[in-house]
Amino acid sequence: MPDAIIIGGGIIGGASLYYLLEDGYDGKVLVLEKRDALAQDATSLSAGGFRNLWSTRVNMKLTTWSIERFKNFQDEIGVAIGYEPIGYLFTYYSEPWKKVREFIPVWNENGVRAEEVKPEDIERFVPGFRPGLDHLDPDIVEFLGIEEIAGAVFGPDCGAFNPTSVATGYFERSKERYPEKVEIRLKSEVEKIVIENGRAKGIVLTSGEKIESEMVILAAGAYSRDILVRSGIPDEENIPVYPVRRMLFIVNPPPIDGFMNIPMTIIDNGVYFRPEAGNLLVGRANPDEPVGYNYDADKNYYLDEMNPYMQARIPGMEYCRIQSMWGGLYAVNMWDHNAIISPHISIENLFIVTGFSGHGAMEAPAAGKSIAEIILKGEPETIPEVKELSMSRIKEGKRVKETIVI
Repeated sequence: MPDAIIIGGGIIGGASLYYLLEDGYDGKVLVLEKRDALAQDATSLSAGGFRNLWSTRVNMKLTTWSIERFKNFQDEIGVAIGYEPIGYLFTYYSEPWKKVREFIPVWNENGVRAEEVKPEDIERFVPGFRPGLDHLDPDIVEFLGIEEIAGAVFGPDCGAFNPTSVATGYFERSKERYPEKVEIRLKSEVEKIVIENGRAKGIVLTSGEKIESEMVILAAGAYSRDILVRSGIPDEENIPVYPVRRMLFIVNPPPIDGFMNIPMTIIDNGVYFRPEAGNLLVGRANPDEPVGYNYDADKNYYLDEMNPYMQARIPGMEYCRIQSMWGGLYAVNMWDHNAIISPHISIENLFIVTGFSGHGAMEAPAAGKSIAEIILKGEPETIPEVKELSMSRIKEGKRVKETIVI
């Protein structure tokens, strides 16, 4: 019988396993993954970006700590993760720019490097970028609803990485260092968590197999809430975390010299893009996307909601044709769009690590470290601000108000 069960074989589950063992947990841990390989859901479908530019201290701390782990991952874990500090460039219209530029000294005071970029200097980062509107037909400007770019922020410590490599690195190293403590089972979907007398006592698989355990860590991403529903958790004690589709597109780059050296760039309408293996990876979060387990990608979404804004800012983007596309799921915390990293509010020995709402991959190392400390020490010592992400905040009516989102 395992002493602990981790539900979820993605990057969050891997980080939780690794730091739990590294920090001294002396029990046996069973990892259950429903797919036929590790890190095959949200982890492998992620955009693979990381940034430490946030408005809240807790997200700054989580990502700053995680970025240090990414930077040294090959030395510490022995796995190459495609770590590329290409930077992030956020562009803003006049009104939001007034608020965002106030964060720049705050970031720098907290050790987060941020550079203010004037509109005319954006082209230094993104060749061909047009901050103004004079080159566009007024009808196009009106149709797209765009404005002149008033300013931008560049984060030099942000960038891109391969979340799948991080996840598999954590699992492989955990098994190598603690062979007697780690078991990983694939094709093992959890039907429900067994709860007796207000305490987690194991799980039941969809096959009907029951596995007893003294502790359960729920790191199943967008599927976490449904597992709790099937476990008999009432709505008032459940997590408001739901699956919401996000689509990503690989397109060929525009015929512009130097374009493959751009940072992750965020422009009008929330469209973002970065270099990816000689092409561009392009995405945008659809604010009207309904809740549901939808993995399909729609080419018209790129053609209608993304590429027109790319063309408006960078003439030549009309040549960016779709090479491939896919859909994946965000585990969206509808309460405040931030993670839940904490014990369950009413079930003993049930720990929740989900609801990252799109920034789980980049916060995974710190999330794993934090849940390990909560389990072993009773609180998150490395990043004390993680207390703000307790599940209890929902019942107490408290929200973590993050304003710098993509």
